[in-house]
Amino acid sequence: MFFDFDSVEYYSLNKSKEEEMGENNSNSIDNGIFDKIFFENYPEKVNNAIFYKTINSNGFSKFELSKKDIQYLRDDIFLEKSSLNMFENAYACAPQYRDVLVFKKNKEISGIAKICLSCRQFYIVSSKREIQMENFGTEEEYKSLEKLFQKYKN
Repeated sequence: MFFDFDSVEYYSLNKSKEEEMGENNSNSIDNGIFDKIFFENYPEKVNNAIFYKTINSNGFSKFELSKKDIQYLRDDIFLEKSSLNMFENAYACAPQYRDVLVFKKNKEISGIAKICLSCRQFYIVSSKREIQMENFGTEEEYKSLEKLFQKYKN
């Protein structure tokens, strides 16, 4: 597994915050952090208090994943895979990370995955020293994650 976890928090960017960010309203520190979360490979480490405080603000909706969904993520999505035939993607857009998963083990953050479903990009940071993510991000995995996210948003 990319990280060891026994609970998962799912954060979905609120439409109102996304629209506000689209207006390029980057005049406050909070909006600067939101921009980093939304557009950049941020945070660099799992224990970033500013990141965690920001995603727990009113710009995101928070959902606790069920035990069944946690098991699915553990068994089928967020694990190191050996040789899958992956191809290099030429991305047509810059990622906009509207969906964030925070993985916890014993209430401590062990990993963060930011997902852009529209252009099929991801950013993952783990408490483990080295993880093999080269084989993450198949079309099937993105479709599964999209279905999972929709279940919680609706």
